[in-house]
Parts: sequence; C-alpha cells; structure tokens
Amino acid sequence: MNFKNELEQRCYDIAVDALGGGVSIEHNKTIQIENALFSEVASFKGPPAKEVDVLVAELSNNPKVVLLISCKLFTRKAEPAHVQEWCSVVQTMNKYADGTLFFGVVVSPSGFTNGCEAWATSHNIGILPPPKGRNLKFNIDTVLRMYERLLIALRARVHFPLEDLLMAPSFYDFTFRIVADFEGHQEEASDDRYCLIPQEWESSFQEMYSAIAGRKIEDIYAIKGATVLILSEDFLLIFNEKGISFGKNNKIQLGEKENSKCFKNLDMEDCTLDFIKSIVVGKPVTSAGDFGKYIEFGVDSGTCQ
Repeated sequence: MNFKNELEQRCYDIAVDALGGGVSIEHNKTIQIENALFSEVASFKGPPAKEVDVLVAELSNNPKVVLLISCKLFTRKAEPAHVQEWCSVVQTMNKYADGTLFFGVVVSPSGFTNGCEAWATSHNIGILPPPKGRNLKFNIDTVLRMYERLLIALRARVHFPLEDLLMAPSFYDFTFRIVADFEGHQEEASDDRYCLIPQEWESSFQEMYSAIAGRKIEDIYAIKGATVLILSEDFLLIFNEKGISFGKNNKIQLGEKENSKCFKNLDMEDCTLDFIKSIVVGKPVTSAGDFGKYIEFGVDSGTCQ
C-alpha cells in the first residue's frame, strides 16, 4: 500500500481499526459508476488537470453506504476550492450510483479558511475540524481522534433510516455534533489533571493512556463524586471533573458504591449501568479522550463513555 503522506496513512490505519475492513486508497483512480442503463465513468482528474486522492471506507452493505475521505496535509488552512472539489466528487458519485449512497468528509488538521463552511453546508459534506466555536486550531492527534469518532458514530448511524441525513446540511451537522465537544479538549487535557497512584505523582494524559491501553475492563461503578474503572492486572482509574487518578489498586479505600445515572453516548438515551457493563466488561481499552466533564474510552473498535 502506497501513501502520499503521513496523514493519509494514519487516516487509513484508523479507518481499518474502526471499521474492521472495507477500506482502500485510490490515487487518481478512474472509477466505474454503477449505472444499469449506461456505461458511465467518473474520473478523479481534471479539468484543469489535477490529482484528487480518495480514501474509500465502506460503512454498510445493506444499504450500501460509502464514505469518501479527502486527506489534506497542508502547512496552511484549506481553502474553499479544496472543499468545492470534494463537493463535486461526492455529488457526481451519488448522481450516477445505482444502489450505493456516498457521503464525503474533508480532513484538514491545519483548519479551513472563510468560505469553506458555506460549500460544506450547502453540499452536505463533513469537514474536520469543524470551523465553529472558539477553538479553531487543533493538533493533528486531536483531529485524528475526531475522525475516529466520526467513523465509529457513522458506522452505527447507517443501520438506521438515512433519509434525514441526505438533505443539506444534515450530514455536515451530524459531523459537527459528533466532534463538537473537542472544543477546548486540549486545555482540559492539561497535565495537572492527572495523578499516578498510590505515589500521588503528577502525571499526564499520555502516561495515563499508555498505562491502561490494552488492559481489559473488569468492572465499572460509581462512588460518591467519582466513577471507578477496574482494569486487569490489579489496575484502576478514578475519574471526576477535577481530575483523573490511575495506577495499581494497592487496596486503596474508595468508599461505598452508589447508584449512577447513565446515557448512551450518541443519542443520550437513558440506560442502566448494568447495560453498559454488559457491553464493556471483558474487553480491552483501545482509545481514550479527556473532555473535562467526562472521559471517553474506546473498546474493541466501539466507544463507550
């Protein structure tokens, strides 16, 4: 597999991990259009002559839903022409497709200039990071976590009726809602939030995730003012809005278990803690994100919070 740059490779790897397959890279590829009546083709080239590279992620077979991803690794912000180009690609693919529904997203860690949002909303494509809110600049790792979350959310969403996502700007808004709470994420994830126990040493998000990645979840419960995650090899994590403590259990006194209010993380529908435990217990932690008011963990290519 050849990649044009690091961003394209990382987006590909994340898509494979999140979707479990059905991911490919097309470089200046002429693609046959699924049209039962006419022999049509759509080319990702010209005029004027230029290359358009696409990461293709198949989200569902029934109905067949495909996400077309444009990876823009620029030293400057992406401009309206870059978004307009992808609007044309997605619009053309949907125009001639027979039984396949195409969505599109542009990933540009350097951000987007004025005018990009207008094209994205009017043609119903997603852009990451979304040009809204007070924090318009994110590092590449944060943008890739946005991208991973979108893939996981969209993979679940395509199993429900899609009519509401087809009308502009519904898919653009869906993309924005899924990643909106990353605004301020980097500030929330500052090092003084983390504590390694039992030593009570100051720590960091990176050290926390390195310590828990791959460990299986054995239990999850609430105590007064905090949530406790029990992990394999006698490891635990304690979270509240003030900070996150993690490390070896070492017979730490945590207090009595309490009832907790739980929600599903896409539609915020009420659920029980037992329902969450039935999904996550026994599965390894595969990703994490700290959003200040809550911390999110990915398990087995799915996400629970």
